[in-house]
Amino acid sequence: MSGGDTGGDGVDLDYGKPAFYVLEAAGFDTWLVNAKDVKHLPGRPKTDRLDAVWLCKVAERQMLRPSFVPPAKFRQLRDLTRYRVDLVTARTAAKSRVAKLLDDAQVKLSVVATDISGISGRQMMAALVAGERDPQVLA
Repeated sequence: MSGGDTGGDGVDLDYGKPAFYVLEAAGFDTWLVNAKDVKHLPGRPKTDRLDAVWLCKVAERQMLRPSFVPPAKFRQLRDLTRYRVDLVTARTAAKSRVAKLLDDAQVKLSVVATDISGISGRQMMAALVAGERDPQVLA
């Protein structure tokens, strides 16, 4: 299976993930080959779908090398880590939006509370939403 444009780790499984994973789980010795490596080989161009036989022959003659694909456990860990980074980024963006909304409403909660998303900050915002306006009570 040849991949398309590769990312930072040299492997792009975006369109080939399902087929690659199914074949790998079935016990096949599956190779992911960088399309650039195949394109520069002598012979027919790799773009023709009928060249599967040619690609097999090229692989048999060891004219190709498989790209590194981490083991399944590493891929799962990588996916979880990337998902966590996305969640932290989304949480930070939400906190920034709340801070900007409060500042735009002339509620300078960030002056009183170090962390407006902390327990005290959330309690103050809940009190504001409930209608409390007395600064002594809010503090």
